[in-house]
Amino acid sequence: MVGLPIFAAIGVFAAHSAAIGVKRFDSSTPFYSHDPNTPADCTLWWNSDDGLSCDTVLTIVGVSVGQLTAWNPSIKSCTDWKADYSYCVESPDSSILTTTSTTSKLVTTTTEVPPTTTTPGNGITTPQPAQPGMVDNCNRFYKVKKDDTCANIAAAVGVTIAQLATWNKEIGGTACTGIWADNYICTGVIGGTPTDPGNGVATPTPVQPGMVTNCNRFYEVETGDTCASIASAAGVTVAQLATWNTQIGGTVCTGMWTGYNICTGIIGGTAPNPTPQPIQTGMVANCKKFHLVKTGESCDAIIKLYAITLSNFIKWNPAAGASCTGLWANTYACVGL
Repeated sequence: MVGLPIFAAIGVFAAHSAAIGVKRFDSSTPFYSHDPNTPADCTLWWNSDDGLSCDTVLTIVGVSVGQLTAWNPSIKSCTDWKADYSYCVESPDSSILTTTSTTSKLVTTTTEVPPTTTTPGNGITTPQPAQPGMVDNCNRFYKVKKDDTCANIAAAVGVTIAQLATWNKEIGGTACTGIWADNYICTGVIGGTPTDPGNGVATPTPVQPGMVTNCNRFYEVETGDTCASIASAAGVTVAQLATWNTQIGGTVCTGMWTGYNICTGIIGGTAPNPTPQPIQTGMVANCKKFHLVKTGESCDAIIKLYAITLSNFIKWNPAAGASCTGLWANTYACVGL
């Protein structure tokens, strides 16, 4: 799971501190013993008598494991963290990491920072903010969302959790205990072999887990989409969507993810006849022939033009109403199955 947002983390710290009466951590001098090789100009200390873990402290103060170990050389990783000890968590020699929406440590105002990118020596532009520990040869990136896990990210981009851990040294290994929300991580490297779907069709990423392997048509889910609206637009049924995307929650579609691609067609499947837009609600999904209604055009004129019955026309276009007075101009009506 992703780390706590900084304000939530500060709240946890405050509540915990009130309960057990810890010393203030934002001190210019240490309360306990500390690494003798800590920079002489350290400006902020964390006094670890609060019971919080190393990872939680790093989230609160907004520094990386690399910075912590650089300022406190006696520890090599968070596993060396101990209680009743003072740690340097800020030094003028190194800047504190920032994110797109950042907060100066332990203040209540936020400062919007424009998104930036960096171009490493490999010529690939790296989006920011990026979680520390990313390999230098990364060429594919993913912005971590709240509640993401390494498992669902790996499944979505077609890699393994072990690969994510290799390409992102500070996400907490394959246990993925240190991944940060709203930061970019590496999901592919130069010279890496992309996942081959085996059907010759390039699959866009990210994809929602559970997609069939013979998919050849895709749709990126947007806010407000439903399975019914997607199926109607793609010319398929909700049952087909549920079959081709086994983790969207079946035909009730309770588990569809916004911002992820789902399958809307498969190899060997019958290509649907594209439905022109706009249409009135309720049009039958299996319509194959359409007519653009003109201003002043009546149902009688349309059914005569296509030699169909009024009852069929109303059945195919229920929004027109039983007396066919609800037909809208400049929308498409179904005139053949």
